[in-house]
Amino acid sequence: MKGKIIVLDDEPLMLKYLEKHLGMHQYDVTTFESPTEALTSLSEHSVDLVISDVKMPEMTGDEVLNHVLEHHPDVGVILITGFGSINHAVNSVQKGAFDYITKPFTGPEILARVNRFFKQKEETGRVRHQEEMKAPKSPAEESPEKTSATRKKKQAQTGSDNRYEVKLIGEHPRVKQLVDSLPQIAQNNAPVLIQGESGSGKEVFASLIHYNSERAEKPYVKINCANLPSELVESTLFGHVKGAFTGAVSDSKGAFQEADGGTLLLDEITEIDINIQAKLLRVLQESEFTRVGSQKPNKVDVRIIATTNRNVSEAIHEGQFREDLYYRLNVFPIAIPALRERKDDIPRLAEYFVDKYVHEYGLKPKKLTRELMDFLKQQSWKGNVRELDNFIQRGVLMSHDSEEIGLEHVQNQLFEGVDENLKKELMDDMPLIPIEEMELKMIRMALERTNGNQKEAAELLGISDRTIRNKIKKLNTEE
Repeated sequence: MKGKIIVLDDEPLMLKYLEKHLGMHQYDVTTFESPTEALTSLSEHSVDLVISDVKMPEMTGDEVLNHVLEHHPDVGVILITGFGSINHAVNSVQKGAFDYITKPFTGPEILARVNRFFKQKEETGRVRHQEEMKAPKSPAEESPEKTSATRKKKQAQTGSDNRYEVKLIGEHPRVKQLVDSLPQIAQNNAPVLIQGESGSGKEVFASLIHYNSERAEKPYVKINCANLPSELVESTLFGHVKGAFTGAVSDSKGAFQEADGGTLLLDEITEIDINIQAKLLRVLQESEFTRVGSQKPNKVDVRIIATTNRNVSEAIHEGQFREDLYYRLNVFPIAIPALRERKDDIPRLAEYFVDKYVHEYGLKPKKLTRELMDFLKQQSWKGNVRELDNFIQRGVLMSHDSEEIGLEHVQNQLFEGVDENLKKELMDDMPLIPIEEMELKMIRMALERTNGNQKEAAELLGISDRTIRNKIKKLNTEE
């Protein structure tokens, strides 16, 4: 099982739905209609996540959240309500809830949030483990096999340790150049700006920089700027003090403080609000920041790695990205080539992903047929390495006990023509409704198709990911 979840709701049908849906995705789910019974169970059993309705007769979801924060601080909370508002969402998250979702929601939407919680929990565990490794030990506790920074760097390159199974695979000249330049880039504190299309491997190279640096033992904090609600951006990055805004019931650390001494990855940095960019520039120039609601500057030692899939020159020209911030970040300008530009690397990548998923799912060794390999080389791979990764994972699973993965295992009608099917479904089931309602319906259907991935949903709808975020923000505000 992936993790243990308690679901709390006064609607039996909702409980049955979530138990079945999350259970199908390998989560251990226990449901309760009574908050008291749920909290009693929480005190008696090991639980990772609580999913709670907000409106309940015996106890509110906010009261459940407060209890969990006080008595079980390591347990996450996701709140569900049919009476949601953006202000309540902000307050709940600032108070300590991991996430917030408004009814009605789809199965993929709630699953995406649950998956994100456990992914973040895993990453936090890695950071905590690194901190424990740094703690001084008595001679009796010291092991001759103790981890050193040098050993960690070697593991990062070879993938011998699961925590550092990070590789940049390929023989393309630009890929080899990136690998060759990695030591020089890693062994300093200068900012790095990595550009490339979505799915090309920007985050992989960012991880390699951190784990091959002298900061490898220190925190590595990742922030996806594209997914940050505008109301939470500044607090997420810089933290806040108690009373800074409604719902700020205590002081809170931001990403910069969490990453102190280590590395902060700002993924899709061009999506950060232009006003916040000025504050980022100050941190880069002066190595200090100010928490929301405070006037006291805080010194910080953080290396910044930023990524973007946008044309930065266009973003600057459109007034969406500060030119001075660009030049401050662009000490090491890195460009990751698209997969279509290095098709000779496809066989090595495909074989790597086959081995990865065979091992992950405990299957017997498999290999790709020549027909399938030829097919892979001919594709355009708009989603780059990430798309190939997903494609191979599907083939590994669909081939079952077969020792070979063939074209028939990946060319399944269930997975073909998603864009066209979505468009047809929209047109066949679209009554005459106001434009904004139609937009909301289209966005929700696209998000359901993409398991909540806004970028992929934007591609299905033929709009930019910035546009889809703005639409969602506007619709949520009006609701």
